[in-house]
Amino acid sequence: MKNKISKKAIIRVVLVVLILINCTVIFNFSSDQSEESNKKSGVVVERIVEINPKTKNLSKQEKEQKKEQIVTPIRKTAHFTVYTCLGVLLFLCAKTFEGKEKNKILVSLGLAFLYAWSDEIHQHFVPGRSCELRDVCIDTCGALFGIIMVYFIARTMKKVKTKVQK
Repeated sequence: MKNKISKKAIIRVVLVVLILINCTVIFNFSSDQSEESNKKSGVVVERIVEINPKTKNLSKQEKEQKKEQIVTPIRKTAHFTVYTCLGVLLFLCAKTFEGKEKNKILVSLGLAFLYAWSDEIHQHFVPGRSCELRDVCIDTCGALFGIIMVYFIARTMKKVKTKVQK
């Protein structure tokens, strides 16, 4: 039993470190002034337009129009994705504690929501950036998606393990 507790404690510490790294990455992206943030997004958008078979052979003007069309969806997808990772990590960490699964889900989602909200407030004080409720919603949905993924994967693994043991 002592060995299991030690393993669980190590896993918990590793997950907390990964959560802190994830939150630091989010904070650093949010700390970029609008010009730097747009530049980073622009690199991703540029690459997408250049490698996509439907857009790579367009004229320069048509490419610029496509870039303008996809920059917001790309940025919002980045929000969703980084918070999906946060949701996964928070829920995995919550699963190392005793208690009801429902409470672990709610705590994980609540922490992700609070971090998303605090991140948007932080952005309000960064030149050229804004605080948007829409981003809090996207971030929270991303975290919920990550939590749901872990929940169903863990549930499926538990069912498979139960079948194998029978």
